[in-house]
Amino acid sequence: MSGPRLTRLRWRLTAAYGVVSLIALAFVAAIAIAAARDRAHERLDHRVEATALAADGYAYPEGDPSRLVVDRQPDGYFGPERRPGSPVLVVGVDGAVLAGPQKLLDTAAARRAVEVARTQRELAVYGDAAGGRDVRVASSPVHGADRLLATIVALEPVAASDDEIRDATVKIAGGALLLWLLTVASGWLLAGRALRPAAAVAQREEAFLADAAHELRTPVAVIRARAEQALREVETAAAAGDGGSGSGDEAPAADALRAIERAAERASGTIADMLELARLDARRGRIEHEPLRLDLLLEQVAEEHREAAAAAGAELRLESDGETVVEGDDRLLARAVANLVENAIRYGAVGGEVALTLTREGETARVLVADRGPGVPPAQRDAVFDRFHRATATAGGSGLGLPIARLVAEAHGGTVALLPADDAAPGARFELRLPTR
Repeated sequence: MSGPRLTRLRWRLTAAYGVVSLIALAFVAAIAIAAARDRAHERLDHRVEATALAADGYAYPEGDPSRLVVDRQPDGYFGPERRPGSPVLVVGVDGAVLAGPQKLLDTAAARRAVEVARTQRELAVYGDAAGGRDVRVASSPVHGADRLLATIVALEPVAASDDEIRDATVKIAGGALLLWLLTVASGWLLAGRALRPAAAVAQREEAFLADAAHELRTPVAVIRARAEQALREVETAAAAGDGGSGSGDEAPAADALRAIERAAERASGTIADMLELARLDARRGRIEHEPLRLDLLLEQVAEEHREAAAAAGAELRLESDGETVVEGDDRLLARAVANLVENAIRYGAVGGEVALTLTREGETARVLVADRGPGVPPAQRDAVFDRFHRATATAGGSGLGLPIARLVAEAHGGTVALLPADDAAPGARFELRLPTR
């Protein structure tokens, strides 16, 4: 696996780890916020209960057990200091407010407080609404000898605990976010540590490719040059008719030299691909981008490969939407398109046609290379872009053309893909997509 693929795998592993941890932390944070809200409301109930109990001095029976005495100065009661918006009232059995800020308690809440006091002889805490506001109400009955004389009503707006709940929510959410960031960072480090051996192998592989290509390039070039020279000498001697008795040995020698020349040529192509692949791996993300006419580049590639297509028994046909400008390295893009065309000629020329098509789709240039050959077997579709993969053991090429095309496309912000097989149009279809300028 190449270094860029390992980097993408590391990102995917970190993203998956981050998503799972985010879901888990969000669930835990939601539970914690709900618990904090419940605790805040519970403390609110304790406050309103304490206020109602401490306000028993507002109303009390005196002398005659049926006679109610009401303190007309509620601010002077001996209970705890009240906060703004938390009134304490004395409500008679008829629902009338006998003491306290009458405007802060609507009639419905007062009737509800009296009803609770009638049915329950002890302090009761419940929820209600006063003036359109959610409140917690504590109802404490004041009983005479044989009947209810009044009700002490204490109210605490639920909004009094909103600040407390909001602060708790911010703290919990902030802590969860910080913990998630630390989790993602640890996931990135753990993924990197897990993939480090594979990355080291990929780096050694890339270094080996570059070193091997450099070391082999010169001797292979020498072998090819000497084979060509020897072949010319044999052909010249044969043409001159020197040593007629030896003419029977010259034909096998010429065939052997031609085989050596072809092998050296293939080896040179493979070495060139290895060097190109090493350069692309080293220069990833540092490709020079200049405006260029993609339609003219395709015309050049088609012109250079028409003879090879004809020799293989196919017609190379070019169709274009016209002027299309992209930004990139013209040599690398020409190499990528040429690799796709050569692949189509090598495997699909038996169909008699190789089509090179350029179309524009919004801000994307689409180059389609299609042939009429047997296509890519389903078992090999996922492996066509692997390095050194070849469809058959006897197939030509180095097995690096398609990987180089994909690397060039990715370096230019584009993609290369093998399109699904089309029953109506047999053959292989490779699509190169590049952003237009």
